[in-house]
Amino acid sequence: MGAAGVSALALAAMVPALGCATALAQGAGGTAAVQLETLSVAGSGTGIPAGTASALKAATSYVVPNSNTGTKTDTPLREVPQSVSVVTQKQIEDRGVQNLADALGYSAGVVTSPQGQDGRFDQLIIRGFDQTQRGIYKDGLRLPQTSFSGFPIEPYGVERIDVLRGPSSGLFGLNDPGGLVNFITKKPLAVPYREIFGGYGSFNRKQFGFDLSGPVNPEKTILYRVTGLLREGGTQVDDAPLDRIYIAPAVTFAPSADTSLTLLGNYQKDRTGDTFRAIPRDYTNGSNPYRARLRSRFLGEPNFSRFLAEHFEGGYQFSHRFDDSWTVRQNLRYAHASTDYNAVYATDSSPAAPNILGRSAQTWLEEYGVFTVDTQLQHDSQFGRIKNTALVGVDYSKINNKSNQFGGPSAALLGAGPLVGPLDILNPVYGTGVATLPQTRLARIDQEQVGLYAQDQVKFDDRWVLSLNGRYDWVTTKTTATNPPIDAVRQQLDAFGIPNAIPAVFGANQDAQAFSGRAGLSYLFDNGLTPYVSAARSFNVLPVYVQQSTTQTIPGLGAIPTSYNILPPKPERGETIEAGVKFQPPGAASSILFSVFDTKKTNALTFDPTDPLQQAFYQVGEISVKGFETEATVDLLNGFKLISSATVLSAEVTKDEPPAGALSAVGRRPIQVPNFTAATWADYTVQDGPFRGLGLGAGFRYVGASFGDPQNTIRVPDYFLVDAAIRYQYENWRFQVAANNLLDRVFVGTCSQQIGFVGCNYGEGRRVTGTVSYRW
Repeated sequence: MGAAGVSALALAAMVPALGCATALAQGAGGTAAVQLETLSVAGSGTGIPAGTASALKAATSYVVPNSNTGTKTDTPLREVPQSVSVVTQKQIEDRGVQNLADALGYSAGVVTSPQGQDGRFDQLIIRGFDQTQRGIYKDGLRLPQTSFSGFPIEPYGVERIDVLRGPSSGLFGLNDPGGLVNFITKKPLAVPYREIFGGYGSFNRKQFGFDLSGPVNPEKTILYRVTGLLREGGTQVDDAPLDRIYIAPAVTFAPSADTSLTLLGNYQKDRTGDTFRAIPRDYTNGSNPYRARLRSRFLGEPNFSRFLAEHFEGGYQFSHRFDDSWTVRQNLRYAHASTDYNAVYATDSSPAAPNILGRSAQTWLEEYGVFTVDTQLQHDSQFGRIKNTALVGVDYSKINNKSNQFGGPSAALLGAGPLVGPLDILNPVYGTGVATLPQTRLARIDQEQVGLYAQDQVKFDDRWVLSLNGRYDWVTTKTTATNPPIDAVRQQLDAFGIPNAIPAVFGANQDAQAFSGRAGLSYLFDNGLTPYVSAARSFNVLPVYVQQSTTQTIPGLGAIPTSYNILPPKPERGETIEAGVKFQPPGAASSILFSVFDTKKTNALTFDPTDPLQQAFYQVGEISVKGFETEATVDLLNGFKLISSATVLSAEVTKDEPPAGALSAVGRRPIQVPNFTAATWADYTVQDGPFRGLGLGAGFRYVGASFGDPQNTIRVPDYFLVDAAIRYQYENWRFQVAANNLLDRVFVGTCSQQIGFVGCNYGEGRRVTGTVSYRW
């Protein structure tokens, strides 16, 4: 289906959503408010946190009215002068979500799994910018990711997911201008809640989970919750498992209605394999007879390939209200991840024998720690017709990453022979073994950030809402790395008497500081319509160093770098102007938004393609993204629910000063950024009669074509996927079957240039999951 056809389909879906919301505003009255009040009463009592009611709302509806992600204060979504949407626990449950890609697949402006199926870590692009490393937050605190170490989110442990589009540095500090995703984890409830479930699905995947919560004492001043999951099974790739152990305990102490302390922890252990692959593009084309068969082809070695990740987190959330005006909050967390990654991957091929792939092997060992603490002071006041919420805060974060690498293509510079034999992808033979891998890199990164921020939200006559925030950041980054292969090059050059400037240790120290902020204005109409406009800036410092290399062709050695000029990168800056309209009819569980935006990012960092050892970076210059997005979430409270979104982007590199010998990317689209995406999910649950409790849901996701290289010569085709779910609720039992990519569409997630061929990685095929759960 072409982009025009899908665009028409997506926009057509928005029209009935708008009509449904309007009709609901006229006829539903205060049903949603009454339900929420009923839940609040069930959990009322001295010292009960307000979070119980909001958590139960997220568990029973597709729409929640408030969020603190856009302002760090509990603010109605319509009053936040940015595009914000919420994926509730009810949405996660009804669609049978198993991972981040499932959870955000229907959100406007978000591209999940931009590299195709990859079980190693979560990936996402928001408004054309890769937010994988800096755009993931949990409970309002940053949770950055390195190349291979991170903190994959388990959806079963999530209460809701907030998506904030556009720059967020005015409150949160370091980030790209695309936006962020904030995962709100499950917290202790003041009402008893108990659930166990078991599931089985595609790829022999088995899982068991439990979620237990409630008060510990009759006064309900001590609450607990413990959530756990055990999963074992495979993926669509042969010999690549997808196992997980997850446990998350939490305890809340609430001695009074004004004070609350919640202790949070979780432990997670993941095991997967080489799910990310480079299959020659010709074999992934629609007319190739091997196209579907190679979707499961394993390119690694069964006794070597593995991705083992283990991480734990511990922290707390504290809140104390002094009186009706003053409130102090502090959130703290330490997270640590250990990664043990053995990979065998394709490196080269030839047109004469495209089915024979040369391979290399590499091991990454990483230890990664992230400490964050955020302290806030809030003051609420009213002066006649003016309501004011002022916020000041300070946050501190520190990350440290130690990585040790072995093998890879550069091992040849150390005299190593082939690390692993080639593979015939049409008739694979495994077991050739992997040679002993020499150490090729040892690196350490330390980064500290301190940010002071302030915000003022002013409401006049309950109509005009002015939101201003600003933040000043101080960031210190230290990087060091030793590279034995590069050191070997230096020794060879010295032996030949060739002058060079290759250091023994690569590293740089950088102190950066910057101001970021946001200014927004909204107007609240009585019918729920809210036009808004805002301007915001972002600030980001990547913990890497720029290495501008000089390369010479040396007889007998080939193309060899003879110098590296180590310079810390300039901070990346972003600016966005955004305008939009939000519609939340009074008394209705509906939310519809339209927004247009113009974003520019400067000093964007990218790899230097002229460096034969792939060590150097350079800063590309400027990237411009202009776009339009719309999203509707409708819950008619009669069993019918709808999610629909569409995004149109015009993204291009507008300034570029590449190294000598490299082509400029000016006028080209950034890699992995489609110009159009759309999605719609409709769900209905029978409310009465003999089929009461029967639920049906179905949806589609469309992702437009993108490019896999800076020059836009490698085109990644668009794809259209269908999802569906059926469930039956009988008393305390729930039976559900959910299918992603129901029609088993064979598609490619991404492609990139390898030596002698273009390699592509498949997206995930049909995945069916059946679950049985019991709640009491």
